[in-house]
Amino acid sequence: MDIKNTPIRYVKCFNSPDYTSLFCVAANYNILLVNYQALNVITTYELINKFMQDNGYKSLVIFDVPKNSDVLALKEWPNLKGLFYESSDDSLFQQGLEAIEQGKLWFPRDVTDSWMRQMLASEQQTTLQSSNLTCKEIKVLNLLFSGLHSTAIADSLFISEATVRVHLHKIYQKISVKNKQQALLWCQKNLSKVNN
Repeated sequence: MDIKNTPIRYVKCFNSPDYTSLFCVAANYNILLVNYQALNVITTYELINKFMQDNGYKSLVIFDVPKNSDVLALKEWPNLKGLFYESSDDSLFQQGLEAIEQGKLWFPRDVTDSWMRQMLASEQQTTLQSSNLTCKEIKVLNLLFSGLHSTAIADSLFISEATVRVHLHKIYQKISVKNKQQALLWCQKNLSKVNN
């Protein structure tokens, strides 16, 4: 879709008339529009997030997304509420902006299907990993996540520090992490599921 020539009212683009529109705002909406071509080339997650905060935009929409692009990575963009393929017509675009402004999400079905499949596969992997943990290993993980070091974990569980290290080594293998930092990130995402 050529957004700079679209009849949608109140769309202001930040570009020269000689170039493709990369950033636009929908003035009647609280939405920042970013051309797919600008992602990771001209901008980053941090720049977009800061720009949105500084200018009060609540929602991000990525437009002109090629049909054959890898959409899995797009879900990581901050406050992403909608996505439009390059073939999207103006009426669909307008309808999507109105829905987003009302608090809804606007993604093509194949995009949501892809994201859902990835999420379910990740959940299944987490369940498989966590179901292999013993009760003692879960206790060690909880203590590690609470901020205790090996000595304090050993004292708390009345075991030696060497035993704590053995437990941690086995835990790291089971949850597929390499070090304490990765284990803490895993705990942040998954420990509540393991504890239930």
